[in-house]
Amino acid sequence: MATTSSNGTPSAVTSGGGGRNLGYEALLADGADMDALVAEHLARTGTDGILSLAAAVNGAPVLTGTHEAVTAVGALETLKCAATAKQADHSVAYQDSLVADRQRAGVKETNPAWGSSGDVALAMHLSPRSGAKRTNDFRILAKDLPRSRQGLRQGIMTWDQAHVVISGTRNLKIENRRMIDELLWEDPHTCFEAGTASLREMVNYWALILEPETAEQEEEDATEKRYVSGYQVNENTVRIVGEFPLDQGVPILQVLSRETARPREPGDERTNAQVAADTVFEAITDTKATGSRPVELLLMMDAESLTGDGDEPALIPGHGYISATKARSLVAGDPEDPLDTWCRRLYATPDTGKLVAMDSAARSFAGNLKRFITLRDQRCRTPHCNGRIEELDHVLQVRRNGKTTEINGSGRCRTCNRTKEAPGWHEEPLPGRGRHSFKITTPSGHSYTSTAPPPRPGSGMRRPPQRI
Repeated sequence: MATTSSNGTPSAVTSGGGGRNLGYEALLADGADMDALVAEHLARTGTDGILSLAAAVNGAPVLTGTHEAVTAVGALETLKCAATAKQADHSVAYQDSLVADRQRAGVKETNPAWGSSGDVALAMHLSPRSGAKRTNDFRILAKDLPRSRQGLRQGIMTWDQAHVVISGTRNLKIENRRMIDELLWEDPHTCFEAGTASLREMVNYWALILEPETAEQEEEDATEKRYVSGYQVNENTVRIVGEFPLDQGVPILQVLSRETARPREPGDERTNAQVAADTVFEAITDTKATGSRPVELLLMMDAESLTGDGDEPALIPGHGYISATKARSLVAGDPEDPLDTWCRRLYATPDTGKLVAMDSAARSFAGNLKRFITLRDQRCRTPHCNGRIEELDHVLQVRRNGKTTEINGSGRCRTCNRTKEAPGWHEEPLPGRGRHSFKITTPSGHSYTSTAPPPRPGSGMRRPPQRI
């Protein structure tokens, strides 16, 4: 005779000594609480249970009915929100455990959680900067915004909305942050159905009432934290982003508005967006938007490509590959507006794609060795970072007898180069692996391998067939 436990899980009692049918229908017939069963499975199996749940979601059929399909989209959004809330809980728990372990071990650091955000970033496949922001956001959500955390768990609010609340209350005193969290949930239907813009205005309104002095400080911070940066989106596009204080940003917008409203010359078919982009480019570079480009080309191409008889792509260091046709265009420039273009050639072994190595007896990476490592690595070598190389440093530190060689050097962004010095963070070269590689071990004990990108796609592999 089948029975169920208090939590709805079927017991092992059977009648007649026969084999027990544990199929889905049989469990339902036994009165099993499937929700409790899944919850207990996750509680008992931990990480493996989470992965099995992900596999189960991936294996579930796609619903084809119009109503059912949209309902499934909403249900999966609720699942995503709940998973994000649980991520926040685990992230905070890891940081708290790491700090406690270091304190027991007598490790004294100004920031006892140093390196933890980089660890979480690797687990979430985020860049270190994004990981640091996310771990900070998770802590605020888990510790100071209990109502919003519960709303995210239930799928009532999305992560985008939760992030608006986190950002809008980040600089407030804890008691005021929690007060706004309470106020938001007094009228959740209006608050969370109006979109993020209305939610941001509401949070900002209450913040100004509760802490007007904080708003004044944020105005000063806007001036101090102004920035412009950029990164390559794909092989054809670079995205420039930035933030300016109001007194600088508004004049920029006014200039762009004036230029886009200006009457076009006959034959000028540019859109307003294209005019704005050209205006910014010409103001920054003092170069015509249609003229030559000052650029350094690292040519990963056969000699025939430069003369038009081949199609080997070229590399702009730190930004990516461009077609041979585009490279020839950059080298040629505009005859009416000539500019120098520096062309350099780098050689690699054809079987593995490994760049030719070089060593140095110096303690710092400089000269040709610096250039070589920068061109070899192209971007920050921390997995998932892809940031611009800002510093060259030893993989195995000099204090641990690390040498100043190509094998023991890596290009990193400033954040990653600081993070790898955190207690419990270790890196070591992995020689003999073809392209340059090194192993990263984080304070949580997880290991990752960083392998230098190929000097060109497909190095050491069969080349794709030539286009006919």
